[in-house]
Amino acid sequence: MKCENSTAIGCHIIDIDGCLRATNQPSVSTEDILALSGLPTRNSDVWLEIYGESWLLSPLDRVELHADTVAFFRTRASAPAGFAFNRAQRTTIALAA
Repeated sequence: MKCENSTAIGCHIIDIDGCLRATNQPSVSTEDILALSGLPTRNSDVWLEIYGESWLLSPLDRVELHADTVAFFRTRASAPAGFAFNRAQRTTIALAA
């Protein structure tokens, strides 16, 4: 979906570790997510969270964004002690090739 009514803040809203960010990019990589969060872009893991489950993203993955939904991401920096991320095979839901 093309964002025709773009505002100054961006047309795609994403949640990174509980902080809302906006972008006009139609898809984001792990590097983009880390840059938007202000975290170092090297050696940091990023998880895509869908319906309470988390999938580890590889550096080559791109996540397609939609203007009518919020995409949720978590980083190692925000993981509470003892939190278990799903390290199973990555999902293809919302991932762009």
